[in-house]
Amino acid sequence: MRKLKAIRRDRQAGIEGLPLQLMIMVVIAGIGTTIILGWMSGLQAPAAIGSVHASPGEIVLNDNDGDGLFMADDLSIMITVADPSGKGIQGASVMLEGAGISYGSNQGSVHSITGEGGRVTFTDLQASLTGSSFGYVTVTVVKSGYSSSMMTQVPVICE
Repeated sequence: MRKLKAIRRDRQAGIEGLPLQLMIMVVIAGIGTTIILGWMSGLQAPAAIGSVHASPGEIVLNDNDGDGLFMADDLSIMITVADPSGKGIQGASVMLEGAGISYGSNQGSVHSITGEGGRVTFTDLQASLTGSSFGYVTVTVVKSGYSSSMMTQVPVICE
């Protein structure tokens, strides 16, 4: 028992074991790093949406009766969604918002899913702006398994 107390009071006794402890920690850290890097080498970057194109490139609204409400009926907009290499992305969710865009008299959201070639065409749309000369229809695209959503804007011009 006296020897144990003597070692505890000896400040150098604790330093004798330190290099061995450091070596053990370095070996364990090296093994852990090797395991983590091995797991990560199999990871791939998620797919990405490369581009979103709208046709026509702008929407023109008219105020035919002079009441300050600019409107257009029976609009068609085709949206094309592609990956960074230019290949169409099928099954992407596309939503149009802004400038009062709706399906005819239904004021619900305008959305659909892209088909073959990454295209979706919205028909029988109506858009309206009040007392403004300029606005936007925002096109938002989301696809499960892709890293992020993509947005673009279609200018709306009041004449």
